[in-house]
Amino acid sequence: MCPEGPGGGAPPAPLTQHRVDGLAVLRRRPEGVADPPLVVLVHGAMDRAASFGRTMRRLGDHDVVAYDRRGYDHSSDAGVAPTLSEHAADLAAVLAWAGAGGRGATVVGHSLGGTVALVLAASDPPAVVGLGLFECPVPGRPVYRADGADIALAAAAEGGPPAAAEAFYRLVVGAATWDRLRERDRERRRAEGEALVAELRDLARPGAVPEPDRVSLPAVVGTGDAGAGYWATAAADLAAALPSGDLAVLAGAGHGAHLARPDEFARYVRRCVRRT
Repeated sequence: MCPEGPGGGAPPAPLTQHRVDGLAVLRRRPEGVADPPLVVLVHGAMDRAASFGRTMRRLGDHDVVAYDRRGYDHSSDAGVAPTLSEHAADLAAVLAWAGAGGRGATVVGHSLGGTVALVLAASDPPAVVGLGLFECPVPGRPVYRADGADIALAAAAEGGPPAAAEAFYRLVVGAATWDRLRERDRERRRAEGEALVAELRDLARPGAVPEPDRVSLPAVVGTGDAGAGYWATAAADLAAALPSGDLAVLAGAGHGAHLARPDEFARYVRRCVRRT
């Protein structure tokens, strides 16, 4: 836990919207602050940059960037990235645009966004100085479970990518939440099924995700103490396997900590920055 409040005493920085190689990017950069820490947030499967909105507002003294990964939300018209490596290339492009090459950035990924960060970090990019990996899947680890991916891919085999998107959303977010969505919003989510299926298929490919011992950057692996026990076990395993890994447990948080517990998630981001 950080001694300061989640916003560090700073008001939210102004929000700006951008396009980088076809990707929709959000940025909150404080005015009048010399060299604020640069943080890039990477969302998971069936998620979007906007889900980090409350966290970003609590990091008013940081330069914070989040983007819709290719195939999702406002980056849907940029096509689909067929592999995690191509998602990592998109992340590298966003980092370059944000100026990380000159000062370095901390990359914090939630769920599959953390896996994308791991893929990029294995190449030891100079633009990245530290990682935050919150409950990210890492196939090949002895505690890895592919339950959600298996359910989505089985649905895709029966009804195509739209069925996979609906099945995955119902599993991760909840059937009741899905049922409350307007039909046009359900259709937007189903349209993201192509991106979901592509990344889940690549996730299952041997060698698609690097072994943790190839990632030497300082990394804080995050988990919540109010979610599925599997995630806590997997996070502890990953933190121990990384050469410079640390474990952070967010009180009262589940897998959707960035949405439901933004104060705790903002403190987690600050801890990731300090770890660098």
